[in-house]
Amino acid sequence: PRRIQDSSQRIKAIVDDLKDFVRDEGRQDVQGQADLNYALEAAVRLTSNTVKKATNHFAVSYGENLPYFIGSVQRIEQVIVNLIMNACQALPDMEAAISLRTYYNVENNYVELEIIDQGCGISDDNIAKVTNPFFTTKRETGGTGLGLSISSRIIEEHGGRLTIESVVDSGTAITISLPCYKEDA
Repeated sequence: PRRIQDSSQRIKAIVDDLKDFVRDEGRQDVQGQADLNYALEAAVRLTSNTVKKATNHFAVSYGENLPYFIGSVQRIEQVIVNLIMNACQALPDMEAAISLRTYYNVENNYVELEIIDQGCGISDDNIAKVTNPFFTTKRETGGTGLGLSISSRIIEEHGGRLTIESVVDSGTAITISLPCYKEDA
């Protein structure tokens, strides 16, 4: 009975996340105070099965007392889901790791999410092109080349930036930076 109850709770959480994810598609201009940790938590739940099949080493670190950013939690969650899926696909085996962490960058008043994978990396030739629409290195496995393009656009719409650093055969670090909500003084 306990396992059934836990599974039911997990299924409910996934369904709620999917409903949120879909509900926002039609109205992308929804802006409000949004919590990066909340978006990350939902994305981690949505991708948990894929992650379990990709790596034995998955770590998430949630920054404490993060300020809010202005924007749509669902849109940022969509970006995080895409980036986690990409990281999983880049891993050579179950021993390669993925780590995620959120933190507050005081210097520029941004909340940031860093996603680091020990995957195949991205060549210098390709790194400049990965956010171009329809550019993909995964055409044969069904890649459309839209994931990073859409993700990059969503982050820009939020006034933020997406930075990618990568070393072939070593891994990739992607950082999402989102400007914080400023309360009127």
